[in-house]
Amino acid sequence: MAPSQRPAKRTESTFTTETARGTHVFRIIGYSLQKGISRGKFIRSANFAVGGYDWAVRFYPDGDDSEEDCLVIDCDVTVIKETQVVETATTIEIQVPPPDLLDGLGKLLESDEVADVTFTVKGEVFHAHKVMLAVRSPVFKAKLYGPMRGDKGRGHINVEDMEPYVFKALLHFIYKDSLPAMDELDGDEDGEMVKHLLVAADRYGVERLKLICESILSKRLDVESVAATLALADQYHCNKLKDACIDFINYSSRMDDVVSSQGYAHLKRACPTVFMDIFEKAAKSRKI
Repeated sequence: MAPSQRPAKRTESTFTTETARGTHVFRIIGYSLQKGISRGKFIRSANFAVGGYDWAVRFYPDGDDSEEDCLVIDCDVTVIKETQVVETATTIEIQVPPPDLLDGLGKLLESDEVADVTFTVKGEVFHAHKVMLAVRSPVFKAKLYGPMRGDKGRGHINVEDMEPYVFKALLHFIYKDSLPAMDELDGDEDGEMVKHLLVAADRYGVERLKLICESILSKRLDVESVAATLALADQYHCNKLKDACIDFINYSSRMDDVVSSQGYAHLKRACPTVFMDIFEKAAKSRKI
């Protein structure tokens, strides 16, 4: 048993302080007549009990005010009784490990256990599980279980127009719901990888992956890359990324720099209609 799963004995105790309160009214009628009974003598009330003890009020006559001939003593007594520590419970607390579903699915992909479908991507073979792919991608669901599945449920599928490392990253996201580590890639390669993943996500209907790629690219915009990224966003209907690119271009005097960039020519050729969106947004911002 792993240390995090060992039951831990847990005990409880409670420290309590018990109090008791009582009030006794001692009324002295004609108390001025008691003056002169000599120093040290007192008038004593009846006993009264609070907190298991007997109490009494002693009044030593003193004073010379004769305007009021009645004295009432209202005595509040609070008794702090003996405190005690009581052991109230002894329980066994069982430590529950964190969720490990995604780790388990990742290991399933890596081990090829009970795989029931294979993909060939430019000569490289990948093993996967039909039900997992169908749950995560409507396109895979149609290919593997729908009318498009072909003979014997399409146990083998050739993937064209995609690099093996991109398909591998796509499977990683499908099983683990996260992007793979890209530490070995430099900045430019990392950006290209994200663009390829966006295209793959669009191709197989993995919308969450597509939005993640849009978010990453929108944070990496610069004068040299924004035109190419805008063309990509327009081609694959990435509206949020498209708006981010247009806002970047319209900011300050960036338009001149974008026009002189390498990606601008491709943008004019591939997406001529996008310029209308750029100009309309620019006009609206000037009115504001």
